[in-house]
Amino acid sequence: MELGNRPRVYAHRGASGAYFENTMEAFRGAAEEGADGIELDVQLSKDGVFFVIHDPDLVRLAGIRCRISDMEAADIDQVQIGRRFTRKFRGFHIPRLSKVITFALMEPIGLNVEMKETISENPDCLQALLNQLAVLDDVHLSSFDYSLIVKAKELEPSMETAFLLKKAVLKEKSLADYPAADAFHFHKRMLTDTYAEQWQAADRPIRIYGVDGTEPFIEDPPAYIHGWITDYPGRFCK
Repeated sequence: MELGNRPRVYAHRGASGAYFENTMEAFRGAAEEGADGIELDVQLSKDGVFFVIHDPDLVRLAGIRCRISDMEAADIDQVQIGRRFTRKFRGFHIPRLSKVITFALMEPIGLNVEMKETISENPDCLQALLNQLAVLDDVHLSSFDYSLIVKAKELEPSMETAFLLKKAVLKEKSLADYPAADAFHFHKRMLTDTYAEQWQAADRPIRIYGVDGTEPFIEDPPAYIHGWITDYPGRFCK
């Protein structure tokens, strides 16, 4: 999965530093910039269709006070998202996961699929999600919800899982307490001496998000880092 000695580069919500997040334009931009993979977010519609959108509702992206889980897929297809006062970043649509999977197969490019709130609220949908992703060779699931990680491994042991870490989950526990996670993802703020011993001993892939390519550790990263998750994949793929 990892390329040579360098960490793989995942475009966070696509190349979202230059394109509107979680849109086909951002995903095409990520591929053009040379990203190894795309990090994206998945929510579930009322009628059981997976959509690629970060928020559980449409307030921030479309100014509509409605949850994704309360909407039918056909209605979500019609919603336009973007930034209200910026022509370049408005007028986009929320892609269905099936469309992004087709794109990933054609490129080809890897996917890091983060399971969001509406998936946690309806864990019975996990089998359907796994079935959709089964056509991909280069894919892994991630989540802040460890119970989803556990359930995904129970349903499909061969699917790679990544637990998104917050400082709070390591206050009284260690990485060894999360055996269902094949990998760990965490923000660059946790790349400190406080946790360094755990990262070094993890013996599981570690990917760092929140990096923009200007950090001093990018040029000579610790050996335990397997991937970067960034809004600016082009800065890492020169």
